[in-house]
Amino acid sequence: MATSSGGSIISPPDLQPASKDDRVDVFWHEDMLKHDTGRGVFDTGMDPGFLDVLENHPENSDRVKNMVSILKRGPIAPFVSWYQGRAALISELLSFHTQDCNNKFAAERKL
Repeated sequence: MATSSGGSIISPPDLQPASKDDRVDVFWHEDMLKHDTGRGVFDTGMDPGFLDVLENHPENSDRVKNMVSILKRGPIAPFVSWYQGRAALISELLSFHTQDCNNKFAAERKL
């Protein structure tokens, strides 16, 4: 819990959405956690050869699990509407990834 400048504990307010417009829609599927975002130097996925420990990509499954738990149980939970997600279409993946990257994803799914 947060504390005020005087050091006393401040309880989070009991928030409830005032209207349907005050909500955030989240589309979620557990398969999201299966996506291996790689290790390296942030989003390069490369080993530069001088690090003792390669870092997980910022959007790794542990971080995503924590974000989901915050949305489900944190202070904004009353404002979140959950919907079943689905696998992305190839055309949607191509909005963010190259065809070579999509081919790699497809090969990983077959393992």
